[in-house]
Amino acid sequence: MGIFDLFSKRQADAEKSGDADTYQYDSIPMPLRVQVHQIALEALGRVGEYSGHWGGKEDNDLWAEMERIYLRERGRDGVANGDFAGERILQFMRACSTEEWLDLLDLIAVGLMIAGKKNEYWRETWQVKQDAGQAREELNYRLRQAGVGYQIEEARLMRVDSEYLHAEVVKPALTLLSGKGFEGPRQEFLSAHKHYREGEHRQAVGMAANAVESTFKAIFDQKGWAYNKGARISDLVKVARERKLWPDYLDASFDQLVATLQSGLPKIRDNDASHGQGASPKNVPSYVAAYALHLAASKIVFIAEAAK
Repeated sequence: MGIFDLFSKRQADAEKSGDADTYQYDSIPMPLRVQVHQIALEALGRVGEYSGHWGGKEDNDLWAEMERIYLRERGRDGVANGDFAGERILQFMRACSTEEWLDLLDLIAVGLMIAGKKNEYWRETWQVKQDAGQAREELNYRLRQAGVGYQIEEARLMRVDSEYLHAEVVKPALTLLSGKGFEGPRQEFLSAHKHYREGEHRQAVGMAANAVESTFKAIFDQKGWAYNKGARISDLVKVARERKLWPDYLDASFDQLVATLQSGLPKIRDNDASHGQGASPKNVPSYVAAYALHLAASKIVFIAEAAK
């Protein structure tokens, strides 16, 4: 059936109408844990099956691989009791910490991408009931509904500070970077979000700035425009303007935008991320990292669209 708005949900939405979108990141409500449990079972299939005279057991290979990765990366021997990997994962997700739950949701997002490529025989065997794309959309809806500030994009989990900025800036940037030739900046942009989600704000700022520079270079490579491989962003902007990446009649209108490219994001990166921090560790506030990510995304959208 997918998403169905109950009366209580419609009443709550009406009461919140007009409020700014606000998220929390520290706790996962039990209803959301239950909903993710249900969606994962429908989209990734049954956790396993018993077969044969001797009660043999067969794991769903997708759940088993997710458990293997989680245990290896976390350095654990196990997460819960149960006959099947998926059973153990889902049981663990009911009561684990927020950080652990987010790691497993991230793995579920990857699992959905893999499930979407499986053949019909596999889907029938494990009784998959929900399309991977629909499951991803519902998971994002349930996260928004619960006010938990994360969304699944490009098969990975990302932190969201503003639903509007995410929809209007971050998603378009990811879409543009999914094209051929943008693999480098795409990986840097995703890496910036991963650092941000994990609270590594200095690294997030640095990778966001790298993604902007790499987007310029990817466009120049595609167009055959010469540039110094070690060029700073100010040099890259100069090449773009000389090559008329944006029309002359828009040039004056974008002077402030170019100034921001030259002094805004790189300045954050130079001051807070790229250079040695000295004897006293520097802490980059989360709001600075969020600004860097959104600024990088908007610049990527602008220059990639201009390149068309």
